[in-house]
Amino acid sequence: MTKSTLLALAVLALVASSADAARVRFGIQTPNQGARWEDIQRAWKTADTLGFHSAWVFDHFLPIFGDEDGECFEGWTLLAALAAETERIRVGVLVTGVTYRNPALLAKMATTIDHVSNGRLILGIGAGWFERDHTAYGFHFGTPRERAKRLEEALQVITKLWKEDHPSFQGKYYALDRAPYAPGNVQKPHPPIVIGGQGKQWIIPQVARYADGWNAVSGVTPEGIRERRQIIADECKKIGRSPCPTDVSVLLPLVSITKVPLAGPLVRLGARAMVGKETARAVLADSPETIRRRIEEYAAAGVNEVIFSIRPPFDDDLLRRVASEIMPYFQ
Repeated sequence: MTKSTLLALAVLALVASSADAARVRFGIQTPNQGARWEDIQRAWKTADTLGFHSAWVFDHFLPIFGDEDGECFEGWTLLAALAAETERIRVGVLVTGVTYRNPALLAKMATTIDHVSNGRLILGIGAGWFERDHTAYGFHFGTPRERAKRLEEALQVITKLWKEDHPSFQGKYYALDRAPYAPGNVQKPHPPIVIGGQGKQWIIPQVARYADGWNAVSGVTPEGIRERRQIIADECKKIGRSPCPTDVSVLLPLVSITKVPLAGPLVRLGARAMVGKETARAVLADSPETIRRRIEEYAAAGVNEVIFSIRPPFDDDLLRRVASEIMPYFQ
């Protein structure tokens, strides 16, 4: 029996054994730091051909871990280039920091990429959290409450531009004056909006008010996801929104798929020094069976998309293993 036949039988067996598994989509995030354009481009094209649902960059101007003098591309211009290089995969920034750009400008940028991608853009947006981005380049950081209020006003501005004819708006931070807006978006009524964050008081309720989905950052446990999904549902009931958004994605760092004993615990222990205990706990460097069990825990909590954050130079073989050993189980 040939190697290809054995692989095909193994995949069929995996699919057969996954009949009761929850359906989950899969995406990748390629951080912009320490990566060459050629490597990011290759990874996105590989993910596009392998059937991943989405691909994302991040929105930082300097490395968020390691040497801050390291190389780091700007996210939205990078996204425009990658949108033109791919054909099927949904594309976005996970997530856009609201403090970095006027929301009317961001709306225009998003619409432009919606056209470049022929309707594949997802607008990922959040309140911003990395203070060094702000102090290094002169962006106002503010308090968590202020950033949350900026996010809420920005979402009002963006949705008005996308839904209304010549809207006006006057907020504390942003304003519109009978603003013309053309062309419109390819996607109707507009690209999906995904809010990223975990703040239960100021951020999560905004998912119910303005978004089509929520992205749980690395470190939010399945129990934490359940708790926040209930907050979204309660807010929908309070404001009378129906149907309530139920799309939930989670960002999980993926280092490797390996059967080496104790590889996962050792990698997670080492990651604590770089990313902190909560995020390190989410890092995956385990066997296919262990990774699938972990995803099942998130799926049981209501997650319907897992986005793997992978490290440069972005291993194509790792993506192929995800596509052959992880994804079929959930599809």
